Amino acid sequence: MLTLDKKDRQILFELDKNSRESINDLARKTKLSRDVVTYRMKRLEKEGLIKNYITIIDFTKFVHHIIRVYLKLQTTTQEIEQRMIQFFVHHKNTLTVYKIDGKYDLAVGFLVQDLQTYQQCWEKFLTLFRPYIAFSNVSIFLDYVHYHRNYLVEKKLQDYTSLSTGSFVPFQYDPKDLQLLNQIKENARISLLELSQRLKMTPTGVKYKLKNLEKNKVIVAYKLLIDTAKLGYEYYKVDLELEDMSIIPALNQFIVQHPHIIYRDITVGGSDFEFDCELRSPDELRALLDEIKALFPQKIRCYSYYRALTIYKYSYFPEELLHKS
Repeated sequence: MLTLDKKDRQILFELDKNSRESINDLARKTKLSRDVVTYRMKRLEKEGLIKNYITIIDFTKFVHHIIRVYLKLQTTTQEIEQRMIQFFVHHKNTLTVYKIDGKYDLAVGFLVQDLQTYQQCWEKFLTLFRPYIAFSNVSIFLDYVHYHRNYLVEKKLQDYTSLSTGSFVPFQYDPKDLQLLNQIKENARISLLELSQRLKMTPTGVKYKLKNLEKNKVIVAYKLLIDTAKLGYEYYKVDLELEDMSIIPALNQFIVQHPHIIYRDITVGGSDFEFDCELRSPDELRALLDEIKALFPQKIRCYSYYRALTIYKYSYFPEELLHKS
């Protein structure tokens, strides 16, 4: 676990809000010199806390949907599990692959235009690994709401803006839009000059396209992929089953204002209310769940959760579009 001071945490927080933030702006906000900000960022990268600068894309703009699959494994070995994981990591229709601890062992997100594409991938997987699947759970995302990591900074700096990836408003794109998104999806700090060289466009042309993607909310945000364990935090996904569905607006207001809750998942076929959080220990998770039960007495039927162990893939870009353009 790394020891960070307030300035390190503020740099992380600002980059989590906008990982394309310029060094000049970071220096101004943190009241540090450009050289010091650059040094601290490089240190956080070298130490593995900052794993990547990622671009959050509203995949519904391309008429794509997330299908989430939880898998419980049986009679496997480490070698078999790694083969499963690599099958999903290298498939063009997956966006997230997690190893988890709880009721299930793997969580996989598929990014597809239609159910047939998902089914083809799923059947191919089962052809290879069916004997090792004890049971599975499938749901479809309507929205994946992002919040900032407000626990990184003191209250006066916190920002409770929410970011949605579920507009379902199609965007008229061209091949260069796709190429640009592909270049920036896991390298949000790439320069306009380097983008122009890779895309064979002028920097002005690249800047225009980037601004247009931001304006139309195809690009929702630029954020960080971090190793939470190096901060002393664990990643938990919580599923609530409700006795009274009318409490959902109040529950939503609660999680929006909670500094440790970073996502809300709105699904068809999932739980009544789902959220993701980063906490220091199982005790903190139990305290959070006790707080929710106290705020909504006899309104929570039951809950379950898992802890993320390893992230193998995390990308919002619908890769199959590149093959069609």
